[in-house]
Amino acid sequence: MKVGIVGAGIVGLATAWAVSRLGHAVVVVEQGPIPNPASASFDQHRMIRPHYGDQSGYTRMVGAAHDAWAALWQDLAVSHYAESGVLAIDLGGHEWMRASRRAFEATKTPFEVLDRSEIERLAPALSLPGDAWGLLTERAGVLFADRIVADLAAWLFRNGVSLLANSRVAHLDLAPARLALDGGAEIDADAIVVAAGAWTGLLLPGFAARVQPVRSVVGYVRPPEALRPAWAEGPALFLITAASHLYCLPPVDGTGLKFGGAPNLRAGDPDAPLKVGNEDLGQIAVAFSPYLADPEGHLMIRGAGACYADPADKRFIIERHGKAVVVTGCGGRMFKFGALVGQRIAQSLGEASRGEALATWARAEG
Repeated sequence: MKVGIVGAGIVGLATAWAVSRLGHAVVVVEQGPIPNPASASFDQHRMIRPHYGDQSGYTRMVGAAHDAWAALWQDLAVSHYAESGVLAIDLGGHEWMRASRRAFEATKTPFEVLDRSEIERLAPALSLPGDAWGLLTERAGVLFADRIVADLAAWLFRNGVSLLANSRVAHLDLAPARLALDGGAEIDADAIVVAAGAWTGLLLPGFAARVQPVRSVVGYVRPPEALRPAWAEGPALFLITAASHLYCLPPVDGTGLKFGGAPNLRAGDPDAPLKVGNEDLGQIAVAFSPYLADPEGHLMIRGAGACYADPADKRFIIERHGKAVVVTGCGGRMFKFGALVGQRIAQSLGEASRGEALATWARAEG
């Protein structure tokens, strides 16, 4: 079988890895370099956590995601994961936190409940209201995203996968599994996987109404000298307020301290140059300042951003259309499942009967 894959982010590369391990021929088409520093998958680190509110199906999937990453580390001969733990903190009586706790109990996910004083002992850089409480999970932490995609691309090249960088797709035919590139070249395959992220709606207009391209910006922070050890040794943080969510990824193994979250999400054009300005960084600083012990001492030193395909119901879309599988709707949350998604897609190729089951699985509804 010959499989064409559109997009060389984490899902496209992980699918190529899983498909090639099954002995199939694979060609990956990417509009930029491989790996692409401008892609949503290319950043220092990303969080892997089981906290998903009432979407308990994703909580169940996290264990399988860890297993899939372990298989990838074995092939790469290196692990790009730091088990820092993840602490989600309720700062506004949010039902999402209570639902996450119920999901942990239902799925037998090990966790601890912490009160404010326990949180501040674990994360002394924080200053929280008296009614704050948290959910700590230890089998969770940080995936080193740019290292993963770089090593995956190198592994694919060494193992005979065809990587077509700087090759933009002009047209897709899903039923006959054919794609045309700018310049006129065509690729015929037995199956196509479309993992184009925020460009999905541009390539496949039928998806434009289902996923909105969103612009997401994060800030890298220089903490006060006295708090640097606390940040480096503490867990990744997920802060849930009454109106929003924020997250912090710790500076581990040479990475920076990263702040991000919902305040800097808005509609975006994936083809427009994404420039991160002082206004973006200021919004992040303002969002975090009420919860930091020394807000003035945490200095925004640079920003980074990307566009994602965001679904209205915050559930993944993996659907079969003709001889193609379309993967979209990540909203920035699919990276942690990248290796697992690649495995599941690879297992489904060539078996049309698995299409409905794959879509249900992706939505974490069965």
